[in-house]
Amino acid sequence: MSAGETVAGRASHAVPSARGLPWRALIRFALRDLRRGVGGFAIVLASLALGVAAMAGIGALDAAVVAGQARDARALLGGDLELATTGRPLPDAVRADLAARSAAISAVVDLRGMVRLTPDEVRARGAVRGAAPGAPVNDRALVQVLAVDAAYPLVGRMETEPPITGSPAAALGADGLLAEGTLLARLRLAPGDVVQLGGADFTIRGRLIAQPDQGGFGFALGPRVVIGQAGLARAGLDAPGTISRHMTRALLAPGVSPTATVEALEAAWPAESWRARTLDRANPGLAGFVDRLATHLELVALAALAIGGIGVAGAARAHLEARARTVAVLKALALGPAAVFVVYMMQMAVVAALGILIGVVAGATVPWIAAGFADGLLPTPILPDLYLLPLARAALIGAGVAIAFTAPALGRASGVRPADLLRAAVVPLAARTGRRGILTGLAAGTLVVALVVGGAADPMLAGVAILSISVALLVFRAASIGIAAVARRVRVPGRPALRLGVAGLRRPGAPTAEIAAALGAGLMVLTALALVQDNLTRLIDRSLPARAPQYFFLDIQPDQVPVFDRLAAEAVGPENLARMPTLRGRIRALNGQVIDEADVVERERWAIRGEVGMSWSAEMPEGTRLTEGSWWPADYAGPPLVSIDDELARGMGAKIGDRLDVLVLGRTITVEIANLRRIEWLDLSLNFVMVLSPGALAGAPATHIATVSGDPAAAEGLMVEVTDRFPNVSAVSVGDAVRQAGALIEGVAGAVRITAIAVLAAGALVLAAAVLAAQSKRRFDAVMMKVVGASRRTIAAGLAIEFLIVAVVVGLIGAAGGTLAAWAITRWLLEIDFAFSMLPVAASALAGIGLALVVGLAAVAGALRVPPARILRERAGL
Repeated sequence: MSAGETVAGRASHAVPSARGLPWRALIRFALRDLRRGVGGFAIVLASLALGVAAMAGIGALDAAVVAGQARDARALLGGDLELATTGRPLPDAVRADLAARSAAISAVVDLRGMVRLTPDEVRARGAVRGAAPGAPVNDRALVQVLAVDAAYPLVGRMETEPPITGSPAAALGADGLLAEGTLLARLRLAPGDVVQLGGADFTIRGRLIAQPDQGGFGFALGPRVVIGQAGLARAGLDAPGTISRHMTRALLAPGVSPTATVEALEAAWPAESWRARTLDRANPGLAGFVDRLATHLELVALAALAIGGIGVAGAARAHLEARARTVAVLKALALGPAAVFVVYMMQMAVVAALGILIGVVAGATVPWIAAGFADGLLPTPILPDLYLLPLARAALIGAGVAIAFTAPALGRASGVRPADLLRAAVVPLAARTGRRGILTGLAAGTLVVALVVGGAADPMLAGVAILSISVALLVFRAASIGIAAVARRVRVPGRPALRLGVAGLRRPGAPTAEIAAALGAGLMVLTALALVQDNLTRLIDRSLPARAPQYFFLDIQPDQVPVFDRLAAEAVGPENLARMPTLRGRIRALNGQVIDEADVVERERWAIRGEVGMSWSAEMPEGTRLTEGSWWPADYAGPPLVSIDDELARGMGAKIGDRLDVLVLGRTITVEIANLRRIEWLDLSLNFVMVLSPGALAGAPATHIATVSGDPAAAEGLMVEVTDRFPNVSAVSVGDAVRQAGALIEGVAGAVRITAIAVLAAGALVLAAAVLAAQSKRRFDAVMMKVVGASRRTIAAGLAIEFLIVAVVVGLIGAAGGTLAAWAITRWLLEIDFAFSMLPVAASALAGIGLALVVGLAAVAGALRVPPARILRERAGL
């Protein structure tokens, strides 16, 4: 007699009615029955531990990054608040007002420049090139220049080699420069060497190791150099209209609110424009990127957990089938369906809690691991700690998944009659789930949805992902039913192995549903991720360079335009040159109503938070794609009109004929929307959020931006000649920018690949669970086939064919579903063109099919190794 039967017998003497059975007795039932072993729950433990570890690790890492930002927010921002303007310093009156409200202020300028070797150094290096006469000399590089004042830094200190004591601006003077190690290595420079920056010579005073506010400058196309503001004046880089950021930071007195200070300044100076940052938004771009990346990775981890839930459901069903006689005895002794449900739910809860605990502990270590190998990859530190909120959330999601997938099996078992349970060893249970199982599963599923959607940075995306995962599981469930239905109608003449394989698909208790769901969902996620990464790689490696210009030229002054155009036409031809004037402005109002961030959809708020690029043109620029409206006549001389990005217009709720108030250099211009344009930002052509009609910005101190295409050697020669003749002009190599973007994408792809491995591992675990759940039946079937004369080869081939049929059918469905998901992600989320590639799809499908065959062959080997006499004795109860 089993432990459960013994306990039931004792309880029947103590408690005459099952309805009055105390909780203590139910707990004893559950725990004593678990003493028979938890080996069958190994897959439950592994599945839950894997999924929960992925979710807990992602959540903990996100919290560690946010905590690092919060801890270093002051240093990251450079003070308690920052007011940033583009192309011009903060007006003197506003600066004086800010100084009166603050304990200390500091102003820095961030802009691009070209560092060049001096002519003497170029000649010296050319003389020692030896066997490579005429080879180009690596004599210049695009850099990101930071010009600091005497008060910099307000918070923290700059790390240099050799160390600088006191104010960096005082130590550098008017002719000193600090450079990052990457620039020194690229140009083979060392402290003490002299280089040219802009129109002046600078002596390298040391190597820049770190600066306290390095996270506040955004994406940089070149290494960082630091000079004093006296040096900036000597270099002549910050001419009117130059694309530069002037940042004025302030330290406030204790107890003074940065937000309230910013609001008071905005109320006092309504005609001025700046972008304000405070401690709670020290680096909103990085915070938003980390949150979105964490959400995407968490959704992939949720897919792994959902696949693991299938394994949990299969293990629960197998456990109940193995305990069928115990459950029958308990019910025969008047233990009601509710009590049976509670007893076995307790058992599953104990096992699930252990798996969740393992996953939470593993996930909690992720911040420490990430801090070890990712140090320096982010502008803010990863702060390892025990973050209870994301860990608790992951644990609750894991518990919800376990209950949602377990409740149906428990509901079916608790509602079956004792006689049916006793026959379960031969005939699989076919009871309905029952109201109790359905309601419990729905409640747990609702909890999972609420936790995932409520904690996501993009709730809409999370909701769509959950719906997609649910639909995918239903599709693969339907596929398994379809496979079994077709197998019942197919008659295979001859070929015993093929007959055995097809028959195995339709036999009672076949694990086709679990295999289909696990393999199909895993393949779909794997295919989608592989295709998305392939499209990003294709975009960076092939699509962009094929149509992108060779160089961008920035900050061309109006008096330099004629010479630049002549040099470009001579070098690459006028057909390979595109040039437009540019200014920065801030959209302040729509139809007279001030625009607030809350009035704009999230993805377009970047255009409202600060100033955006704008230009003007009489004729429609080449490559322009109008989506609504028409371009103004070339000789138009009426009230100001504007052509605006159609995505931004929709995000603001604007349409043709509406009026926008744009603040440009302290002056408000009202423009009417004449047309909407579709901007393809990724083609790297000259694109502006707003293009105005001629005359709207007449007399404004604008600079020009140009792109040069054509022969790479000619474009490089032009770059050298232009930057030599005009030291203020910066040349951006598109190839370098593309490589930096590729490195960033590769870093993100690495994180996605790790999560994809978790999905594939979850699928493997569920496949193993399905095999183990049906292992006893497979052993008996193998023995019976041996008894009637089937050879080991025939039996092995039949079982392998069964797995192969399921894998091929489900693999095709998973590949199709993954392709559809990848198309949706690339078109709707990434907003790039989707290109189908057979290689990642075929590789994912083959990986899934190979995994299914490996697991199937392992099942075959296990079934054939057992001696027939042992199986027959077990079935006879001997």
